Amino acid sequence: MVNYTNRVMIALESCMRHEIAWPDRQGRASIAEHFAALGFPGCVGLVDGTLVKLSQRPRDDGETYFDRKSNYSFNVQVICDQHRRVLYFFAGMPGSCHDLTCLRRSGLWRRLDSAQLFDRG
Repeated sequence: MVNYTNRVMIALESCMRHEIAWPDRQGRASIAEHFAALGFPGCVGLVDGTLVKLSQRPRDDGETYFDRKSNYSFNVQVICDQHRRVLYFFAGMPGSCHDLTCLRRSGLWRRLDSAQLFDRG
């Protein structure tokens, strides 16, 4: 089960790499301007996590996929702009992981930590 899920996630990421991209400096400025007008200064995207339900308990480490809603699932983090376009997604963490834990384990967080998201075009 986990192997199939991983294969699907890898396929999605490779197909969508050219479609989903963090905005450049000009794009971030445009997004931030929109959100500032709504009372969210400095905001360049909206983040949320969702649980994707699995049809059965994964064979390996199945208990870690058991979520707060009593299902087996994995967690997906998505960041969208003001037009609901996906700017970033991170998937595959077990359903038992909290949204913030998943975000902190993402490549986006590592880039944020090193200020690469904002300092470079």
